[in-house]
Amino acid sequence: ILQQMTMAANAYKTQSGLQDRVRAEIIIAGFSSQIKGWWDYYLTSQQQEEILYDIKTHEDDVPIFDPDENPQQDAVARLILTISLHFVGDPSHLKDKNVELLSNLRYRKLSGFLNYKNTFLTRVMLKEDSSQPFWKEKFLAGLPNLLGKKVRNRIREICGKQMISYDDIPTVNLL
Repeated sequence: ILQQMTMAANAYKTQSGLQDRVRAEIIIAGFSSQIKGWWDYYLTSQQQEEILYDIKTHEDDVPIFDPDENPQQDAVARLILTISLHFVGDPSHLKDKNVELLSNLRYRKLSGFLNYKNTFLTRVMLKEDSSQPFWKEKFLAGLPNLLGKKVRNRIREICGKQMISYDDIPTVNLL
């Protein structure tokens, strides 16, 4: 839903050139269910105004001005960030969850390979150490035994070594 809000705000901006605050108000007018209750009853009037009248600033809290020397509005981004933080929470906890999920990720049948590959690669790419070679080894360890052995033997044939150096193997060659 946050992506749809962002797309709508961008469409309003390009189609009609509406100010950021007005675009945020249009998005808010479309709220329903939990998010409407959150906006109407959970947030105070002051918090709502802080969102609607937010301006872009540099890291040192100096406002960013447009060519007409007016502060640039940032209501849409602030609205989406506030919604995200309230309903999803701090994204840093997802990193810990990904580590746990990756350590237990396996599949038993060859028919599950595509799902395994997509899930594994998606979770690994969210990690800061995604370029480390041990993820390639972990990927192979999650394969069914016979398939894993075949892939490792094929890699040994290609490399011409008994000991596999995962640093030298592009991820695409594992797949």
